[in-house]
Amino acid sequence: MFKCFVIFLPAAFWVCLVCAQPAKQAAVFLNKGIKFEERGLFNDAIAAYKKAIVLDMQYDSAFLKLGLLYTKINKADSAIIIYKNALKVRPGFAGANIAIGNIYRDIKRKPDEAIANYLLALKTDSTNKETYYSLAWCNNAKGYYREGIKYAVKALEFDNNYKAAYNELGHAYHKLNANEEAILQFKKHLSISVNELPLLYSGYCYIEMKQKEEALKMYEELKKINTRMAAGLKKKIDGMQ
Repeated sequence: MFKCFVIFLPAAFWVCLVCAQPAKQAAVFLNKGIKFEERGLFNDAIAAYKKAIVLDMQYDSAFLKLGLLYTKINKADSAIIIYKNALKVRPGFAGANIAIGNIYRDIKRKPDEAIANYLLALKTDSTNKETYYSLAWCNNAKGYYREGIKYAVKALEFDNNYKAAYNELGHAYHKLNANEEAILQFKKHLSISVNELPLLYSGYCYIEMKQKEEALKMYEELKKINTRMAAGLKKKIDGMQ
């Protein structure tokens, strides 16, 4: 005789099952949006990303992709609105704060607003080297070189070969005419790994300090890893009085 068994599953199971479906569908629309964007069908991509967000309001990637696309097509204000909506759903979303900061830094040229958003991002993600670099860049742009140094050094703690951070560090030290301090910092990083930029900037510092022999040492080391940079440094050394 055929027997029928009824299995009663907990309510939580059905809740998870129901929630999983929209999330799965959201991923489908996100992938559709990416393909549309790759083909240059931006309006279709926007519609797909928006659908993904409607299906899953917690879908960080969909918010970021939509915001980045708006930025790409010169609709920065629309991008900011999208990121702020993401922050309403999930306060402390570091990616959204960083993205807003990037718009204020690169497009609107408002370093104060950019700094405010980068600092918010650090509250929930204090390990992102790009956030520290961005803070260094913005502070240097405002002429706050000590702050620029602080954040550039922090970025280099996470990646000792981060060239963009070295650029900001070298720029700040140069503006402050703090050559001895700069050399100490660059030596510290060179003790961890040999990198072309600390050698180059150290060479510049020695030139400004009229220490030609030390500058030539930097040239010789730099020549081993970047002949083009070394040639530029040598030209400046040869021009010393």
